[in-house]
Amino acid sequence: MPSLKANHRQIMAAQPIDGKRTRYRIEGVPGLWLSVCPSGKRTWYVRYQPGGRDDRVFRQYTIGDAKTVGLATATKAAHDVVNKVKVHDRDPVSERVEKKRENQTFGDLFEDWYERHAKPKLARHETDRIYYNRHLKAEFDRKRLADLKRTEIARFRDKLAGKATPLVSNEALMLLNRVLNWALDEGMLEANPAARLRRAGKSKPRERVLPPGDITKLWNTLAAMESMTGDHMARAEKGRMLSLATRSIIRLLLLTGQRRSEVVESRKSELQLDGSEPVWMIPGERTKNGLLHRLPLCPMAADEFRKAVDASPAKSPFVFPSAENPLRTTVTPMAITRAMARVVAELKIARVSPHDLRRTVGTEMARLGVPLHVRSLVLNHSPQSRGVTEAVYNRYAYDKEKREALTMWEVELAALVRSPQ
Repeated sequence: MPSLKANHRQIMAAQPIDGKRTRYRIEGVPGLWLSVCPSGKRTWYVRYQPGGRDDRVFRQYTIGDAKTVGLATATKAAHDVVNKVKVHDRDPVSERVEKKRENQTFGDLFEDWYERHAKPKLARHETDRIYYNRHLKAEFDRKRLADLKRTEIARFRDKLAGKATPLVSNEALMLLNRVLNWALDEGMLEANPAARLRRAGKSKPRERVLPPGDITKLWNTLAAMESMTGDHMARAEKGRMLSLATRSIIRLLLLTGQRRSEVVESRKSELQLDGSEPVWMIPGERTKNGLLHRLPLCPMAADEFRKAVDASPAKSPFVFPSAENPLRTTVTPMAITRAMARVVAELKIARVSPHDLRRTVGTEMARLGVPLHVRSLVLNHSPQSRGVTEAVYNRYAYDKEKREALTMWEVELAALVRSPQ
């Protein structure tokens, strides 16, 4: 390893070797090193062995930026660290980590959970962020994890149930539990203080299914937007024209019955639109049950996907890329929920969520006589709900049956949207 004399001028003049980060040992100061990055940043740190020279494990204790921490201060800090290790048999890095853990707040934990777990893995991460900001942040953001008490969480649950609704309180409590359980799994906590707390109210299964008249209104309103121009596109106000991507996503939700995130995050590589039997292959990493889902596409759904692919930038891998960063991200699922809420409010029909469209498809297929196991396959429900024999031993894809079911629904939908409002 290269070395530097304990000289301020020489230290500030040190450069990275071959354009790569270079570590310099400081002569005459045991354990003190300087890291020099290609960006020019210089960082002091102490390198030591917690168990003495017989220990093959090295630790690195960061002191700080050489621009703000002078040589004299860095030298004193290095002596202190080495003294703790050799004389008092202490490990400064472990002590620093433990101190940071003791002072960690729930807000710190939430951000860690959100960036490392929720954002890359959970389709509902945007909803979780909204719930945190709206209901949990004021109460728990600056609360130290070490001070988080079960009784305090229970009081918050009851207060939120009175202030908002019992169901909102339930959602907030479930989010709190997910974050704390993740911390438990990661070794950040010894116990979850919110575990097994009773809920403030009993959740009821959602039952909203669009009646034929509402389906016709929603579909034909989207169709009418095709001819809108100018001021309708300017701002997110009443009467605003939804984007082509948003209109396509809503129609595909109603045509296919698939989940919001699966449609929004679809990739061009998943679609086989040529030939007489188009199909959409949703990979397991994007499905709720973790299994590849083959979904036959009937004419209206296939045409909607073709239109969306043609409108997407050629270099984007996504069918519905975001306007800000089309090569890396898609339209957000929450944007579709907000767009639907705005449209149905203007139409003066009962509140409709993207999942209500999925439930509507399942219900209409049942009314049309589609067998339960075929409806389950079209909607890609968990294999466990279909029984062990069906889930484990039956690998037939049921493409024919799924296509027939979706065709029946598409014919019914086409007749509805052609009917007068």
